[in-house]
Amino acid sequence: MIKLFVLSAIVFSGSMALGQEFKVEYDKNRDYSQYKTFRFGEGELTTPKDQRQVTAEQVDKWIKDAVTKELEMKGLKRVDSAADLVVSYLAGSIAKSDASNVGPMGLTPGSMERNFSREYQVGNLVIDLNDRKGQKVWRVNATIEMLSTNAPTVIDGVVQKGFKKYPKPAKKKKK
Repeated sequence: MIKLFVLSAIVFSGSMALGQEFKVEYDKNRDYSQYKTFRFGEGELTTPKDQRQVTAEQVDKWIKDAVTKELEMKGLKRVDSAADLVVSYLAGSIAKSDASNVGPMGLTPGSMERNFSREYQVGNLVIDLNDRKGQKVWRVNATIEMLSTNAPTVIDGVVQKGFKKYPKPAKKKKK
């Protein structure tokens, strides 16, 4: 049973990294302790309507829940009015397919017709944190090969990885 669990964990973690591009942009010299609150601004789903397997509202909820959880763990508080940071996002996916001739025995291209094809989804999630002046404070940009059934898990993973280095506020000294 333990071997099955370990194998599942390895396969799952490998599938998260497969076909993945991940970039986090932020100013290492910025004083992040000045940011105490955040709110959500615009969110946009770019998946063509005829390819959507879930509603825009569901994707919006998944992203907002994941971001809220991570930022609150970093000591920020979500508010609905004026905030130090505004969170916006752009998310979507598109169907892709690959096809190629793999040749004899699947090893090298050759005269024997052996074709390989696969269809998959490529998801993109960009999350921006902007300050009150509209200046970018933090950006997470991920492009990941995914299955439609694992979208909430992928979103959680992107958000966790994207805010991993976001600094926690300094602890207040007791008087």
